[in-house]
Amino acid sequence: MSAMRPLPEFWYPVARILLILKALLAATDPAAFASVAAHAHRQLAFAGAFVRRYLLALARSLDLPPLPARAPAAPRAAAPVAVPPRRRAARPFPLSEPPRAPRPPRARPDGPANPQVDWALALHRAEILLAALRRPLPLARRLARRLARGRAPSLRDLPVPWHVLRAFPPALDSLLTRLDCLARPDHWSGLDPDTG
Repeated sequence: MSAMRPLPEFWYPVARILLILKALLAATDPAAFASVAAHAHRQLAFAGAFVRRYLLALARSLDLPPLPARAPAAPRAAAPVAVPPRRRAARPFPLSEPPRAPRPPRARPDGPANPQVDWALALHRAEILLAALRRPLPLARRLARRLARGRAPSLRDLPVPWHVLRAFPPALDSLLTRLDCLARPDHWSGLDPDTG
């Protein structure tokens, strides 16, 4: 891929957030992760929403060849042949966002039950997001094919909760809004993100 990333005005800010976050996580003692856990999870929530919308906006900008017509299914044989189940490769980065389930109020613990595990999971999430950003075109092509079949991924109306957005500068909130407008033009039909 060329040095210039697709949609660079969106790619570079979130790549910078993720690189800084990964460096912060790598430099943090896993046993002391509780002290930065809330900050890291806010950054990951923002970056995950941003990367999904970036990939969807990129997918909408791709021109893919038309889908080939499917051949009619061959008649089934009388005796079915036992075929071993095919293992599917795990897709580490989910492209859809399930709706948030309302959580019952509960007392907040002082920190994660196991900060080492929480640290490892946060670092793994940061690496998955960086991997998606390093090679966005294969994921964007897969999304473009899904869009062509009318199966757009589901995204939440509010990309990240207000308490997460409040931790970021207004410029990043504005950038996420503009990206959401590109990713989901049907949701923004008749609205101007600059005046909303």
